Parts: sequence; C-alpha cells; structure tokens
Amino acid sequence: TVLAGLSLSTGAALLVWNIIKEERRYERSKHIQEEELRDEAEGNDTLPSIISHFQETFIDISSDITEANKKRTSAYYQKARDAHLYSLVLGVRSYPRLRNRREREMKRIMHYYTEGTKSHRTIITMCDNETASMLDIARRDILDPLNLSHDITTENVWVPAQNIIPNEDLHVTVATPWWWHTIREGNQALSEELVTRFRQTLVSECHHSFQIELERIVLLGGKALVALWRSIGERKTEDGFIIYDRHGEEIDPFVKLRRDIVHCFTTEKFGAPLTYNERIGNSNGNNNGGTPSIPSRGNNVRANSIELKTPGLGSGDGFIHTTLARLPLDCLSMKDVDLDPIHRLCREATATYCGHRMVVKDFRFLETTGAGGESNPCIDPIADETIEAPVRVQMTEAGIVENHYDLHTAKTVDTNATIGAVGGGFDRKTQSIEGLFDLEANGK
Repeated sequence: TVLAGLSLSTGAALLVWNIIKEERRYERSKHIQEEELRDEAEGNDTLPSIISHFQETFIDISSDITEANKKRTSAYYQKARDAHLYSLVLGVRSYPRLRNRREREMKRIMHYYTEGTKSHRTIITMCDNETASMLDIARRDILDPLNLSHDITTENVWVPAQNIIPNEDLHVTVATPWWWHTIREGNQALSEELVTRFRQTLVSECHHSFQIELERIVLLGGKALVALWRSIGERKTEDGFIIYDRHGEEIDPFVKLRRDIVHCFTTEKFGAPLTYNERIGNSNGNNNGGTPSIPSRGNNVRANSIELKTPGLGSGDGFIHTTLARLPLDCLSMKDVDLDPIHRLCREATATYCGHRMVVKDFRFLETTGAGGESNPCIDPIADETIEAPVRVQMTEAGIVENHYDLHTAKTVDTNATIGAVGGGFDRKTQSIEGLFDLEANGK
C-alpha cells in the first residue's frame, strides 16, 4: 500500500511537472510577442522610431537608391525583429511521429521532382567565389551550435541536405518568369524565347553591371537563414567629391531591373506577352504596352506569376536575398531547440560581414524540375543560359571605344598632375633623370 501510494504520488508529481514545463516552454516562445502587445497598450508614441515612416513607402521603378534602401532597411529590421519571436522550437517527443513528419517533409521538398511533370523558371545572379566563401563561413559559424545532421534517423537536430545550399550554388534571386507549370510541347522553344526576350531587355534598357552590399544575416521566422542585400550607387558632395554608398542618387538598379523584366514578359514591347495567361488564351488585360501594376495579396483577379513570385515586387519592399539554409521546424529534433544562440550569432555575423560588396555582372536563366529541392534551382536544370550585362563603353577623342569595368564614375587623370607647387607652370618640360647619378657627368 505504501509503495502504491508513493508510485501514485510520484506519477502525479511528474504529470504536474510536465504540465508546468510545457506551459513554460510555450510562454518562452511567445514572450517577445507579449512584450510588443504591452508596448502597444501603453502607447508607442513615447518611443520614437527612425524608420517607422518608411514602412508605408512603396518602391516603384523611379525610386532612387536612397529611397529604396530606406524601405529595405525598415523591412529588414522588422523581419529581424520578428525572427526573435521564434526563440524556442519544441521537440517531438514521439520518435515514430518524428520520423513520419520528416518523411512527409522530404516528400514535400522533392514533390515536383518526384512528380516529374512540371518545371520552374527563374533568373538569378551567382555569388562570386569570395562572396560565396564568406557566406559559407558565416553559415557554418551560425549553425554550429545546432550540431545538425543530414541523417533522417537521428533523434537530434536534422536538416535535409537539400536545405543547405552548396557553396557553389549560392545566388541572389532576380526574377521568377514562370512558376511551376506542366511541361508541354514546345517547352524548350519557350525557354529560348524567354532568354532572348531577357537579353533584349538588358541591352535596350542599358542594365550595366552594378554593386550590391550585404545589409544583414537573419534567421527569418526561425526557419530560413538568409543574407539580405541593399543597392549602392554614386552621390556627389557639396564640394564635388564622388562617394559610392547606400545613399546613391541614381535610380535603384535592382528595382528597375525587376520592373523591366516584368514589363518585357507581360507586355507587347518585344512581341506577344510570354505569360501563362497569354499562352492559354486568357489574357489579364496588361497587354497595352504599359508597365503592369503589381496586385495586392487580397486581389482575387488572377495575376501573372512573375508579378507575384518575384521577390520584392508584390511586397513592394525591394527585397534582395540569398538563401543559405532552411530549418524544418515541425520535425527538427526530439528535444527542445533553443534558437537564441542562433539569433545572437546572426547579429555577430552581421557585425562582421556587413558592408561586403558584390558585383552583379551576369545572370543565369534556369529551368528546373526541382532536383535541388525548394531553394536550389542550380541542380540538374533542363535549361541553363548565362547572359552577361552589357559593358559600359566610352568613345575617346581618337574614336576608340574603351570598355569600362570600373563601376564608379570614370576618372580622367592629368599626366602632369602633381602634389604641391610647381614653378614655371605645368607646361614646363620635365628634365630627364638619366645620368643624374653619374659622377663623371656631374663633374665629381
């Protein structure tokens, strides 16, 4: 009787403890959201915001670099702040349930590839070797505390190999001309026509090489580890100096590039629109030669996938990103996983690598069937074409065309330029130094 009573007491105590533990875990994962609600209830007017007035800004094709980056900054900051709402991933206590979820996750990731009847077209720009190596180092440092494994049978943290983008495949998504559609007769010819249309746009709209700069690295939603970028360009100071930074005065090159891509595929600028709606004879009315408006998320009218799926367009925030990894939160581990160290390392990586610049000088048009999962179109594409940005040229007085790979303003250097005063003016011939140190020639 005594042993039975002790067993019941122990069982009841464990049950109460587990209930308390679950409640604490739930509360911890929501603590930041509750703090924000309290701040709103108390009134945020007492906490002035520097970026709040940029949140309602909508970037359009005429936005300059300064304006576009202000919108990006506010959007990136909010995304980074929201990421901290996901500070704890609850473990799946039942191993059979964990395995079932992981198997479903793998089926979801490889769904289109397994089905084998659909393809997806995208335009990207590849990270150069130095940038890719830098991002790879940052990713390894950030994810190191997870001690993750690609083995689906592990009880610890599991991340599918397809969710870690290989170093050589790291890229920035530019546009998504066609979302997933069934492969039909004439599919290859369509891809070739899309490539031609894109090449015409680059040349006709003078989309030369430009630079982007790393803004921050963040774990979005506790799930997607991404590098976020901003545009940079030229601005002129009061005393005539040229500075190349995030406050450029010219039109944002990334925003304009994306808008022009939408324009070339959805209007009759270079011929019949190359959209799914057009091909099935169900035009959406944007064939008047004007730039189509980007519909809101709540619009029930069917829109072209390029307008909705291209990053930074539908949201109007100019989003520029490189996906580094994706965490499967529903089946991450049997144990609770604390993401606070990951968020801290993201902030440290941002402090370390923020300001790194990359040249956007060529683009890859890819048609994939999903062999690389949901984030890597570079694995076994059925169409792969690289298109270089047109090179800036300058006509000299002699009629010679010179290529300019310097993305800054061209600089004319006077061959007579010197530092300090020079007697007799700049027309004076410079005396040869030949024999200057010859003792006999100088009578010594």
